[in-house]
Amino acid sequence: MNDTSTKVRLSTSFKNKQTDEYEQDFSGFVMFVGTGCAAKAAKLQKGARIRLGDVDVTTKYDAERKVSYTNFKVFSFEGADELDGSNCSNPTPPDEREVDGGEPENKPGSRRLPF
Repeated sequence: MNDTSTKVRLSTSFKNKQTDEYEQDFSGFVMFVGTGCAAKAAKLQKGARIRLGDVDVTTKYDAERKVSYTNFKVFSFEGADELDGSNCSNPTPPDEREVDGGEPENKPGSRRLPF
């Protein structure tokens, strides 16, 4: 779609232990958001397997049409063949919880949340 988002038709399935067949339990369009994530998603080939990372799910009910819409946004994912755990999100900042002997940093402007 653009540099920061792209839509992908995605499906999930599970193996039925009784029939030993795979059954699809979801199929729909999913928005991949973020420059790195959108670029990586645009390169996916049909049939590629991925593991989702950070995902946002929202629903909206249209009272006029009496229809509920579910929107999925993916912010990070990794390919099933990626063993190093890298994904499309920005590199994780160093753990800021340990400062001076492991005490939490509690200064104004700190990125650490109070809860």
